[in-house]
Amino acid sequence: MFRQESEPREPSAMDESLSTWTPSCNGAVRVELSGQRTTSDSGALLLREALDNSGVIEALEDNLVDRRHPLRILHSLASQLRTLVLQRAMGWID
Repeated sequence: MFRQESEPREPSAMDESLSTWTPSCNGAVRVELSGQRTTSDSGALLLREALDNSGVIEALEDNLVDRRHPLRILHSLASQLRTLVLQRAMGWID
């Protein structure tokens, strides 16, 4: 689910070890966890991983009717559902 970084980081001044990982949905992102610097917004990455691995979004997509014209679709129904679930779970209003 998560790709662990190959090089472990040095412990911080407060003896807390920093763990670094890269979410499988976006290899360009590297997440570094620290008790003092971690934001709750990083939970969206964890939720995204859970949604992708659980198949919930695909199950919803399979049971919903997409009435949009196929030639005018820029974003898949699955992509829109995933975004909506993430926004709501994080308390973000669109």
